[in-house]
Amino acid sequence: MPRISGALTFVLAAASVSLLAQSAAPSKTAPKAKSAAKTAAAAPAAPVLSDPGKSMLASEPPPPKATVVEEIVARVNNKIITTTDLQNAKSDLLQSLQDQAQKSGTPLTQTQIDTQEKDLLANLIDNQLLDQKASDLGMSAETETVLQLDQLRQQNHLASMEDLQKAIEGQGEGYEDFKQSITNQILQQKVIEEDVAPRVPQATPAQIAKFYNEHKSNFLRGDEVGLSEILIKTEGKTDAEKKRLKDLADQVQQRAAAGEDYAKLAQKYSNADTAAQGGDIGFQKKDQLEAKLAATLFSLPVGGVTPVEEVPNGYLILKVTAVHHAGQESLADASPEISYQLYQQMLRPELQTYLAKLRQDAYITVKPGYIDTGANASLSPDITHYQRVLPSDLPKPTDKDKKGSGFNMGGGGL
Repeated sequence: MPRISGALTFVLAAASVSLLAQSAAPSKTAPKAKSAAKTAAAAPAAPVLSDPGKSMLASEPPPPKATVVEEIVARVNNKIITTTDLQNAKSDLLQSLQDQAQKSGTPLTQTQIDTQEKDLLANLIDNQLLDQKASDLGMSAETETVLQLDQLRQQNHLASMEDLQKAIEGQGEGYEDFKQSITNQILQQKVIEEDVAPRVPQATPAQIAKFYNEHKSNFLRGDEVGLSEILIKTEGKTDAEKKRLKDLADQVQQRAAAGEDYAKLAQKYSNADTAAQGGDIGFQKKDQLEAKLAATLFSLPVGGVTPVEEVPNGYLILKVTAVHHAGQESLADASPEISYQLYQQMLRPELQTYLAKLRQDAYITVKPGYIDTGANASLSPDITHYQRVLPSDLPKPTDKDKKGSGFNMGGGGL
C-alpha cells in the first residue's frame, strides 16, 4: 500500500512562519505524520516556578550515568517544544525538499537545506502561537479534521477509518498524533484566514496593470497547456490488484470523457497530491513535455481527456483545461496570476506584524544553544509556509509553480 501523506492540502491558496509548501504545506508525499507544527498537547504542563525570575528552562542535571533522551528546546507560554519536535520538523523538511527537487529535476544542495533548517525553530514557535490564538478565539477544527481524514481514507482506497488508523500506525506513527497534526494545521490556517487575510486589500486594476507593464517579459509564453490529472497509483500492488486498478482507471476515464465532473472524480479517485484541488496542476510548457504526450495533448480540444496512460507509479488520466500559444500573454490572461502575486506581497507585512504582536504578548524562552530567528522582528515571514491564506473570492494562480495541496504522494510524472 502506498505511504499516506500527512501534509494537509489546502490553498489560501497556496499561501505556510516560514507563511503559506516553503513550505510546506504541509510534505506532499506519504504521511509523515510527525508534523513540524505538532503541538505539545501531549506534553506535561509547564511547572509552576517558586522563583518567577528563574528560567523556565532550568532543570536539575541528570543523575550520573543517566541518558538524556528528550530535552525542552523552547517554551511558548504553557506549551513546550522538544528535541523530538525539532527532529521531526527536520525530517519533514528534508522529505519535502527532496520531493520538490525530484519534481523539478534539479539537485538538492546542502545550502538549500541549511537555509531552510535555520528557521525551523522559529516556525515551530510561530505555529504554537497560532495554535494558542485559535484556542483564544474559540476556534474548532473537529469537523474539518474528520473530513480531511475521510478524504485521506478515500484517496488511499481504504474501506474504513479503522483501516486508515492501521495504515498510519503501520508506518510508525501514532494515530492520535497524526490526527492532532492535521487539526493544528487547520487551526493555524483558520487564524490567518480569519484574523490576518481580511486586512489585506485586493489589488486594484491600476496596480495589476502597473505590475504587468513593469514585468512584461515575465509574461512571454511558449506553447503551454493547462492540465488536470487523475493518478491511480499501483506502487506495491500485486498483479491482481493492478488489474483491478486498471479497470477502475478505465471506468474513471470513460466517465470523465463523457462529461462527468472531472474535479469531483479527481477528489474521489486520484492518489496524486493534487486530488483535493480537483487534480489541477496548472500549465505545462510544450517543450518540457515528452514529445508523444505533447502531441496528444495539443491535439485535444479544451475539455478533452486523454486515454489511460500507464506511468511508472500507476495509471494517469489527463484533462486539457486551457491552451496558451506562444507569444505575449495579454493583461486579461495574466491578471489572475498578478493578483495572486500582489496579494502575497501585501500579505507578508501584515503577517509579520501579526506574528510580532503574538510574540510580544507571549512568554517565550529558548534553551541556550538554539536560535529563534523569528525573534528578529525585521525578518519577513515566508508565506509559502501556510497554505490557506488566500480568501476564496480571490483568483487563484494558474501557473504550474503554484503550491500543491494534497494528502497523497505526488504527481503523474509528466
